[in-house]
Order: sequence, then structure tokens, then C-alpha cells
Amino acid sequence: MTQLCSWGTSRAVRIPKDLCERLGVDVGARLSMHVVHDERGSFLLVRPEGSEHRRCLDVPYVSIDDLFEGYTGDYQPSECDWGKDVGREVVE
Repeated sequence: MTQLCSWGTSRAVRIPKDLCERLGVDVGARLSMHVVHDERGSFLLVRPEGSEHRRCLDVPYVSIDDLFEGYTGDYQPSECDWGKDVGREVVE
């Protein structure tokens, strides 16, 4: 747990050393910050700048393997008829 502090006219958050070590960042590292949203509300996402993490900010990444881990149903994929083509959507 950490606390939001005042630092001049800005605000500051201390990041514990063990978390920095796990992220591979140290004093002076450049970090990107974004406000993102999920079903619980808004939160701050802080990443090392230039990291190879996904950039989709409003949708948490879940792999297809994680999504269906433990699924034992009998789903069979099938095509769906969306009706007649309209406009310029026909692919030849």
C-alpha cells in the first residue's frame, strides 16, 4: 500500500523498491502513465517507457488460452448468416 503525497504543485506516489526490481526499473527510469477503466472504475496504469507491453489501454489483455482454461463444454464453431450484403462490403 502507498499514499499520494504532495510534491510542489504535483502529486507523488512512492513505488516500493521490491516492485521496481520486479519491473526492472530504477531511479531515473522513464515511465508512462495512463488513466484506464474497467468494470470497477478508473485507475492509473504506470509502465516502463518503451516496454513491450500491449498498448490497448481500456481493455485488459487476456490470452485465448487463459480465457478458455478449464472449459469442458461441447462448443462447435459454425457460420452465421448476417443477411444480404449492403453497400460496399462485398468481398470478391
